[in-house]
Amino acid sequence: MQYSALSKWFCLTGLLFLAMACSTPSDKIFIQKAEVIANQLLDAMAEPNYDKAISFYDPRFFERISTGEWQTILKRLNDKLGKYQAREMTASRVQHGFSTISTATTVLVYRVNYENSYAIQKFTFMSDEKADKMALVGHYIDYPEIKK
Repeated sequence: MQYSALSKWFCLTGLLFLAMACSTPSDKIFIQKAEVIANQLLDAMAEPNYDKAISFYDPRFFERISTGEWQTILKRLNDKLGKYQAREMTASRVQHGFSTISTATTVLVYRVNYENSYAIQKFTFMSDEKADKMALVGHYIDYPEIKK
């Protein structure tokens, strides 16, 4: 039985794609590794230890805001919302890039309960496609209401 050049190409392309897919860790690994960092950062914020909290961010995070300004924002958050009580991860997503320099973006969303209210905190991590080095490059905080 003879195969055309096109069928051979599809077969080889399929095998190559399968091999590449098998060499990438599952999204669960990316989420677990990012979750470790996010939990350590949230613990530092709860202490509150703002110097320790700052250490979890990648230098790219501070390209638009200084470390002092961000520490002030974190302190104001704790002052306004009260003592930390609990947290729950409510969403997660991993997006894989396809380029010559492959990266993965992992996003975690937490609902963090405080004494006076709650905050929604969204963390964005960048890593290589092997999830070896997670870098916290984004942190968005929203606190929709204050308890009465």
